[in-house]
Amino acid sequence: MPSSFEALAVLLVLLPGFLCARIVQTLFVRPQQTELDKIIEALLYSFIIYVLFALTFQTVKINALSRMHLIVLTVYSAGIGLFTAASLTNDWAGRLLRRLRVTQRTSNSSVWNDTFRTYGGYVLVELTDGRLIVGWVRYFADREEHASLFLEDAAWIDSDGKRTKIEGYGILLTRDSGIKNIMFVRGEVGSSVAQAKPANA
Repeated sequence: MPSSFEALAVLLVLLPGFLCARIVQTLFVRPQQTELDKIIEALLYSFIIYVLFALTFQTVKINALSRMHLIVLTVYSAGIGLFTAASLTNDWAGRLLRRLRVTQRTSNSSVWNDTFRTYGGYVLVELTDGRLIVGWVRYFADREEHASLFLEDAAWIDSDGKRTKIEGYGILLTRDSGIKNIMFVRGEVGSSVAQAKPANA
């Protein structure tokens, strides 16, 4: 049976990877993961962190870690976590690999995320009851199944293209609002956009 010191040593070895994985999971929307997936991901981060740590300090015994060693491990964990989250959010690796024709996939979890991250801006939303609303996308749901949007500078548009501005900060369209179609437009939406047929979300 492992001693308390050995158990502490194992925990110390794993903590940097779990810290890194937690940062990525907090800052970037990932597909649903099992507990095993999360553990494997944390172990992979731990491996990368300790490779960098070994390159920084040539010979270090686990029972002789100094305060400086712990600070470096923490900095590596946070740094790799932040860089990975930024890379996934902005799809840096995906852009390069798609340009090289290695893959067609992006780092986003759905077409919903791909579309809003790529275009954003003003949208014309058609609801299931036939109403139209236009506004600037400030926030959108992380996951497609939630299908909610917060629109600033929002207005209802009637069949004649006339706007009725929504007073206040904007409007939150939830899944229960019945979002049917969303059209992404260039620049600010003019009244003529009301005559256009929205594209499927």
